Amino acid sequence: MKKISSLLLLTSVLIIAGCTNYGKKATHGHIEFYYKDGISAEQAQRAADLFYSIDSAGNNSKTEKSVQLIKVNDTVCFRMVVDEKKAKDMSDDIFNTIGSIFSDSVFNHAPVKLELTDNTFNTIRIVKYQKIDFGPEPAQQDTTSEVKPAESGTGNQ
Repeated sequence: MKKISSLLLLTSVLIIAGCTNYGKKATHGHIEFYYKDGISAEQAQRAADLFYSIDSAGNNSKTEKSVQLIKVNDTVCFRMVVDEKKAKDMSDDIFNTIGSIFSDSVFNHAPVKLELTDNTFNTIRIVKYQKIDFGPEPAQQDTTSEVKPAESGTGNQ
């Protein structure tokens, strides 16, 4: 009887563990991106690489950061694990910036909706996609000076 109980317990644990399928995984350093449902391995890896670059440039702590990517119709759901207390105080503008950067850089301008989640990808807060137009790259100014010829008919005669 004890063996049967142990076997049932083990089977239950394996079934529960099997239900936490976050998808396949792409990584870069301390960044991990799970992806499924319409997201390619290439897109997930490019997203992980970009997130790593952004995170490293910001001198953030090198703690593990997790994101899950899922495509629903034409929209990419960018499901990011966050500290619930800190996320409550953060402006949607921050998350709209993230969505716009990933939309433009990884997902061919597709809408990217952010979902802030706990560490098991249960949704805490949804930030609907709002495109931020970063504008064109600033044009380089012409630093050469051009000497204009004197206009005829002007001046003293």
